[in-house]
Amino acid sequence: MNLINAVNSRLKDNTLFRILLVLCGILIIVSRGVEIFIHPRIWAEEGKIFYAFARHHTVWDIFTTAHVGYLTLFNSIVSAIQAKLFSVENAATVSVLIGFFVQITPVYIIAFTSNKFWDNSFKKIICMLIVVTVLPPELYVNTTNSHFIFGLITFLIMMIAADALSDFQKYFFRILLLLGGLTGPASIFFTPTFLIKAYREKNKEKYIQAGILTACAIIQAFVILHSIFFNNTYKRLSVHDLKTTRYHFIIDNFSLLPHTPSLSYNLFSFDLITLLGMFIGCFYIYLIIKNIKKMEYLIPLISVAIVGFFSTLGSLDMSGGTRYSYIPTCILLIILTSQFFETKYNYIALSILVFCLGINIFYYPTSLNNWAYKPTYPKWKNEVAKWRTDSTYKPRIHPAFLSDDEWQVKL
Repeated sequence: MNLINAVNSRLKDNTLFRILLVLCGILIIVSRGVEIFIHPRIWAEEGKIFYAFARHHTVWDIFTTAHVGYLTLFNSIVSAIQAKLFSVENAATVSVLIGFFVQITPVYIIAFTSNKFWDNSFKKIICMLIVVTVLPPELYVNTTNSHFIFGLITFLIMMIAADALSDFQKYFFRILLLLGGLTGPASIFFTPTFLIKAYREKNKEKYIQAGILTACAIIQAFVILHSIFFNNTYKRLSVHDLKTTRYHFIIDNFSLLPHTPSLSYNLFSFDLITLLGMFIGCFYIYLIIKNIKKMEYLIPLISVAIVGFFSTLGSLDMSGGTRYSYIPTCILLIILTSQFFETKYNYIALSILVFCLGINIFYYPTSLNNWAYKPTYPKWKNEVAKWRTDSTYKPRIHPAFLSDDEWQVKL
């Protein structure tokens, strides 16, 4: 601990440090998938649903159609830009670059703001590593799943005291909240705790932020309920397996580990990832009891429970998935980081933090190449070239983990 304090005293949280921190975040993000930046790819629904729809419909249709049971404003913006401003050959480049800018936004927020959880240079470095390295491969530089990153962005904005924001940050954060709230459920799940935070802070800007998110939540609620009752294409809330739902609620929200077969080894009738999820779940309950009167901890801890419950409930077949783990994993690891710095008996928090962060870093390249991206899979521009010679051809897109024709784009 003394060594960390000595290092932290030498790291000044000034403008140069913040710029370097963002640059380090950019370097780590790009280095984890250089091939994707060299040969951009379109990923899943961003091609099969959003881009394909935008190619054959008006801008009005693009922004007024709810494809997946809720509003997807950000995806509508991206697909409109792709279809109306760029050639088909460059559509993948647009997806990757915009997805990259969304992914780097949490790093910017941590670097250029301050909060109890990232109020010194050392904490900021760890928090930057958390939001970058625990990102599931299916969220990596694509726009389909950007709403999960927007959910984390909403959490970070919620935690920052509004009176510490610059004029630029105030308006930038309002835009981010609007985009996140109207792009997917992940952001609006923070509405209850955001309102509590605004009430406690009693700051005009915080009320504005909470108002934006609340308005988005109301709009999304109407769209989601309408979809469930009248056009439930994805059969949300109607199909489930209680055992699978319970399993994913535990491992998605509390294991803090990547979902990989290597962690499915059974021990005492449970696999390792479930056992760790149950252990950290118990530690999570301990943290709530311990910090019951400390709202700076209680608000993010309650947020984990709300986001975890509704994410699992609203997932396809209520079966969760890797992408749903990103927000709770980031929040809990950030809290553990703070516990390490502020609690005298911090060895449990430190052990969980180091172990889970290390496992995520170790398994990321394998998960990326075996699941979300295959370097051997046809490149987008090569697929488009085939379509140019045969207008009935449907270019293949990632992911390619099931079969070669699982994901295609009707151009």
